[in-house]
Amino acid sequence: MTEAKIAKQRPFRVLLADDHGPTREEMVRLIDQEADMLVIADVATGEDAVAAAQTLQPDFIVLDILLPQRNGIEVCRNITDKLPGVRVVALSNHSGPPLVKAFFDAGGMGYVRKDHAFEELIPAIRTILSGRQYLGHQVMQST
Repeated sequence: MTEAKIAKQRPFRVLLADDHGPTREEMVRLIDQEADMLVIADVATGEDAVAAAQTLQPDFIVLDILLPQRNGIEVCRNITDKLPGVRVVALSNHSGPPLVKAFFDAGGMGYVRKDHAFEELIPAIRTILSGRQYLGHQVMQST
């Protein structure tokens, strides 16, 4: 009897950028619980997010909109221009229509409110990795 070799797919490499340390820690734990996802870096500023993305070339970025040094919209635009294969989701307490539109215009593919991150972040990542956009339920109600 011949043993079938099962090739293990490498995990999706995730970069997390949020200036609030406890939120970052919670999101790292949430993402790392997924067998096919791995947080390769977590950073606190927009500048660090851009530098980490260029150096590490993640598959996916979870990005706070209001980061110090460079806001998330500017960071998203910079990263998606330089690394077009990277997919980005916003994770924010702020979800007014102009902000959401600006994020999608900058190349973002999803938007999740922080107060619903535990329910929506993993489904958002999976939806976006499949090539579709994701708009969180609370975001849809405010737009």
